[in-house]
Amino acid sequence: MKIITQLNLFEEQELGDLEKILMVLDGLPETDLFDKLESKRKHGRKDYSIQSYFIAYIAKIVLQLETDQQLLRQLNMNSQLRQICGFETHGVNLKNGTIKLVHAPSKSAYSRFIQDLEEVCPDIEEWVSSGISELYDLLPNFGVNLALDGKFIYSYASPYGKQKKKKDKRADLDADIGIKQRPLKNGTVTKEKHYGYRCHLMVDTTYELPVAWRVTPASEGEPTVAKRLIRNMRQTTMERAEYLMADRGYSGIPLQNLIEEATMIPIIDHPRKWKEDETRQYLDTDVIYNQSGEVFWVDDKGKAIQLIYKGYDKSCDSLRYGFHPHYQDNRIFRLKRCVEPIIFNQVARDSKKFKRLYKKRTAVERVNGRLDRDFRFETHTIRGLKKMSLAVAMSFLVMIGFALRKAKSGTRIQLASWVV
Repeated sequence: MKIITQLNLFEEQELGDLEKILMVLDGLPETDLFDKLESKRKHGRKDYSIQSYFIAYIAKIVLQLETDQQLLRQLNMNSQLRQICGFETHGVNLKNGTIKLVHAPSKSAYSRFIQDLEEVCPDIEEWVSSGISELYDLLPNFGVNLALDGKFIYSYASPYGKQKKKKDKRADLDADIGIKQRPLKNGTVTKEKHYGYRCHLMVDTTYELPVAWRVTPASEGEPTVAKRLIRNMRQTTMERAEYLMADRGYSGIPLQNLIEEATMIPIIDHPRKWKEDETRQYLDTDVIYNQSGEVFWVDDKGKAIQLIYKGYDKSCDSLRYGFHPHYQDNRIFRLKRCVEPIIFNQVARDSKKFKRLYKKRTAVERVNGRLDRDFRFETHTIRGLKKMSLAVAMSFLVMIGFALRKAKSGTRIQLASWVV
């Protein structure tokens, strides 16, 4: 999106906030979004272009400003920021005959732009998706390993305001309460209530960049929205993806079947519904297993000998297990996955491969952390699902734009970090 003149504002090795804005803008792909926004403009003065307002929104995110008022204050104080955005100082004739110098748009003008931007939020999401598609072309291993997670984002409004059904923008009529259950080691479960929204996010674990997302009220469950994300995955994503990592909140037969139908292998933590030391017999055999996926053979004396994972047999959809070499027993046991699909995962739960892949899931938690810390979702002032969806989409647009700029220049590491 090359719509401004590049400025030489910084030293070679320094990466300042204004240069970050330039890099984001330079990395974004082309779009027809501005034509749609232009058609929404009402009659009246058009002192500044749609692009200028949009760059100002980008600047608000990069500069980590929490309110529109903070952004307008920065624009009035910082001439270089105004130059990047394209806001030129001009005189406005007042009713008393005097001329007032105006450096930046008024609060009402900027608010009207945000309202128009909310209406084209699906187009912004499509813009982000086109940037993600470019990353698939630039990075051969992008999208191979994916991770799922849901993140609560509190509403700025009080939950009691919803009961009043006010429509004066102080209440949040879209937010609701979501409950997060956390099982403890002693067997009890704690419940946490969150009022607001939930961002359901799928990321690439190698580069820690978003691949797909959905913003919903907090009450919508993670597995339910995850099914929607998977069904709506682009063909490029499905062709590249091999593994999908998630925590135990996503454990369930319907979602697991959907993931496997999409030709991905689920790497999902077990739900821990059994007692810690409970085992079950595999059909009518001398083999038993626990919920962690460990498999044992029980000898005539009742001693349980742990078996070693020998690989997946695709021909019969079974997991192969055998004895440790020091037992000098070459028998192979094939455990059909259909007996207990959650426990008998396509990559065995007790294998080193499963543990290695599951550790990659922390990538999505780091992306969630950046949303809170770098994109200020811990201290936002947003009410309403439209505004929240817009804020999340714009944050990902900035994230993808910056990553694209670095990827096009040959960088293959730290694409999600604000460093050169």
